[in-house]
Amino acid sequence: MKVTTDACLFGAWASHRIQKIYSSKFISTGRAIRVADVGAGTGLLSLMLHQKNPSLEVEGIEIDPHAAEQAKDNISKAGATTHIKIHCGDATDFIASAAYDIIISNPPFYRDDLKATRQKRNWAFHDETLSLPQLFAFIMKNLSENGNFFLLLPSRREQELKTLMDNYAFQLVEKIAVKSTPDSPVHRILVAGTKIEGTLQPSNRPQLKELFTEEIDIASPSGEYSARFRELLSEYYLSL
Repeated sequence: MKVTTDACLFGAWASHRIQKIYSSKFISTGRAIRVADVGAGTGLLSLMLHQKNPSLEVEGIEIDPHAAEQAKDNISKAGATTHIKIHCGDATDFIASAAYDIIISNPPFYRDDLKATRQKRNWAFHDETLSLPQLFAFIMKNLSENGNFFLLLPSRREQELKTLMDNYAFQLVEKIAVKSTPDSPVHRILVAGTKIEGTLQPSNRPQLKELFTEEIDIASPSGEYSARFRELLSEYYLSL
């Protein structure tokens, strides 16, 4: 299973944000911070989070048995089996032992696009096995009251994202627009969110925090990786 540049950027950005949240928000809990990697694939995001935040307790959930075995093998070779566990199964049926402080997902997102002939590629890239509403239902059920979630999505699904955020009483706290180059259109968004405290009624909800936004270009017009991309990925790439 190939590793995409977008997924690497997402993993690096989320790992950096989680490190800040962990040091400032969860440091006084006196317990391990629980993380769910929904649609873990071969373990890329789980391993990136572990590299930046080695004390996290990560549970990856992956429906494809072959990918799940690859993830277990990759995690074993990285010496991270103590802190990363992979569950092979459907996230919609998964029963967590306790709530998660953090949920991260690069979900299958090519809804209604041309289907691949290989079923495993359909699992990886189409939302036949885990739709965005199902992912939000998982987050609503399994995220702790003060928890945070991080998602990588195509930019064209931003309106659907906003609708689901409102339906489930989530607050978007950060959005990163990703472009291939400065002159390219936005093709992906990296988002961070949390639950809204208090009532679910929109008219009675508290004032939301100001949304932080940023734009990241993967490469410069000349084709070299941008300074921001290098900053985020320098700890993960052998050469940039």
